[in-house]
Amino acid sequence: MIVLGVLTRRRRSLPKASVVIFASTAAVLVAYGFLVAFVIKPPPLGWIGFAIVSMVILGLAALAPLAFERTRVSALRPADSVDRQTRLLVVADSHCDESALCEEILARLGDASVVHAVVPVRVSHLHFLTDDENRERHYARQSMLRTVALLREQAAAATGSVGSDKPLESMTDALGSFPATRVLLAIPPEQESYWLERSLLAKARRLTRIPVTQVVVPSTATPTAGHSAGRSAQLSSRRPT
Repeated sequence: MIVLGVLTRRRRSLPKASVVIFASTAAVLVAYGFLVAFVIKPPPLGWIGFAIVSMVILGLAALAPLAFERTRVSALRPADSVDRQTRLLVVADSHCDESALCEEILARLGDASVVHAVVPVRVSHLHFLTDDENRERHYARQSMLRTVALLREQAAAATGSVGSDKPLESMTDALGSFPATRVLLAIPPEQESYWLERSLLAKARRLTRIPVTQVVVPSTATPTAGHSAGRSAQLSSRRPT
């Protein structure tokens, strides 16, 4: 409830910040307009250019706080482990193929006793204008549930959750409650990756002292039906008897 309240207050503060910046920018442009009118006295074509530039500046001023909020991450204090068990935190793009993702997780599981898979919500650059994430959150939840189910079929102790629309924030939030000893970032191929996943590994390593690795996993749109069936067969063959 506390976390939900913080997120709610953060969202409510965004419109206020946008209004303040927009109003301040508009005031500066109006003052500059008076200066141009009485000192420079441009021709009509000059006023058209001034109007176009002013519209662009006002648009950027309105969107700047929202864009900044989408990329800012405040790292939480990592949860402390009460035992010596190793735990793997997986932050996976919702477009990653779940069968291929499970293969990669199992290959890197090692002596980890528990896996926690976090699937961030994937939204577009301009999605914050509508602020409706129901469909994207549902998609992320389904991807998380399939991943956890496949891991449990392989006798892996696995849990999962849906993260925010910021992969790095999803990671730090999870580390605040899950005492991971290692972190694995799973992203699809570069041409299909999320825009907030650029340079994700380097940014993640700056936010935590826990070892962080990254793996590229085929997206759900990449593999063919036969390829997917082959992966399912491989997973089944690894199932303990």
